[in-house]
Amino acid sequence: MTQSSFSNAKQNHGAAIRNALRHRILQCQLNPGERIVISDLCEEFDVSLGAVREALSGLEGEGLVHAHAKRGFQVVGVSVNDMFDLTQARIEIESACLRLSIGQGDLAWESNLVAALYRLSATPREQSGTVDEMSAAWSEAHANFHIALVAGCRNQTLLGIRQTLFNRAERYRRLSMPVDHDHRDVAVEHDELARSCLDRDAIRACQLMEAHLSRTAMLISEATGRLQLRAE
Repeated sequence: MTQSSFSNAKQNHGAAIRNALRHRILQCQLNPGERIVISDLCEEFDVSLGAVREALSGLEGEGLVHAHAKRGFQVVGVSVNDMFDLTQARIEIESACLRLSIGQGDLAWESNLVAALYRLSATPREQSGTVDEMSAAWSEAHANFHIALVAGCRNQTLLGIRQTLFNRAERYRRLSMPVDHDHRDVAVEHDELARSCLDRDAIRACQLMEAHLSRTAMLISEATGRLQLRAE
């Protein structure tokens, strides 16, 4: 194997491990605050210590894990303060992306947005047999819908920041499931968001996005005892 091929293989291993661990964290398969045992991951993925550390360092940059001196890595905890800080940051970034998307989006953007909304509305939100667990299919359709809203934006730096914040919020979306049902109609919220974008009404779209993101935070905050959020 040439040096270039070896380097590419190493990068592919690191990316695959990083993607797998990101998925587990966002799906809450790795719990907030849980210690990550690097040796177990080396054995599971059949890779070197360096490949696992590289993947974890990348996830640290995404705000999903913490590195502790002499104690290794730990999944970032969840807390009310972090949730509100994250929500405030998301409102600012999502609004900036929305304004640019509405101003720059073309007919293809509109068509893709309509398609993404249809797919989301046709996908059951709850995991089969439960009202408290989000389905994987809905989670994917939801992410694609929010991407479609801002896909007209051509500022890749803003879009990259938006995606990182969106990923970090996934665990809070899942925590909101038990308290959402009696307090909001998420489908209507998404429909109104899409309609305001298609109407090219940036002011209303940003107002709706702020309300949409804030509502999740407020519901979780009001139910912190039930959800047992752990402070970092």
